[in-house]
Amino acid sequence: MLNPPVDVLWIARYDYRPGWSLSMHRHDYFQLILFVDGKGQFTMGDRQFPIRGGEAFLIRSGEMHGLSAESIVRTLDVKFRVAPGSLARDLRAVPATLNWDEPGLAARLERIRAEGEQKPPYYRELCGTLLAEILYLYLRHDTKAAMPAEPVDDSALAVHDPILVRALACIRANYMTQLTVRAIAKEAGCTERTLRLHFHSILQTQPLAFLQRFRVAKAKTLIQYSDYALKEIAEHSGFQTVNHFTRHFTAVEGRSPAAWRRAYLDGIRKDVYINPKFENRILTVGE
Repeated sequence: MLNPPVDVLWIARYDYRPGWSLSMHRHDYFQLILFVDGKGQFTMGDRQFPIRGGEAFLIRSGEMHGLSAESIVRTLDVKFRVAPGSLARDLRAVPATLNWDEPGLAARLERIRAEGEQKPPYYRELCGTLLAEILYLYLRHDTKAAMPAEPVDDSALAVHDPILVRALACIRANYMTQLTVRAIAKEAGCTERTLRLHFHSILQTQPLAFLQRFRVAKAKTLIQYSDYALKEIAEHSGFQTVNHFTRHFTAVEGRSPAAWRRAYLDGIRKDVYINPKFENRILTVGE
């Protein structure tokens, strides 16, 4: 049985409207807040920090904190306990604020939120393991180790294949253009047939199918963390038309972009309890 050192209590996705505030308060557990975007002020103890997108704050038990929003402030917020030991000690010593590029941290927190909503077998153990990974990467920040920012995790399998490494670098850099298999193969330094063989044997997919999944992953990030219309999201994700976007998005996600956005928005300000015994009693949001 898995026994991670982290017990995830609760997680939520919040949008704070302009003028809203979270009054100063404290609690007896850890909290990690990722400010996805927006402007405002975050206060921790006697220090104030301007809110910037991509910045995460680690709040230790007993630390006073609060925030005020000047624009729409989008957050991912997780509350948790850490078992006594080296991880808990190190978290109390690490700097409280850390700038992580998107979508690496947000994607990991969204995975925890999805596990908590669906509650499949071993969801609590997996949530604890996922958050423990985030925390260890947080602690490793002083070595300048970067969070992986790739929204399609299959590419990790290609790390020892030079052809795929070059091909995926090409896709990441040029996904907004009308890429062809020939163009990707040229950048990878191989023939189209060789490229297809490498994608099939290692990633169990084909180059253009991977490209479309990559574009869909980019589109999901924009749906989650922007106010763009679907036509703009299609353009920013590399799709030629909204119809093209809708067809490929639906094939990957099983629902249209509009339906996926509605379902995602329904989850905002929805408390997701990972530990069924935890009660989120601090209701401090107000205008």
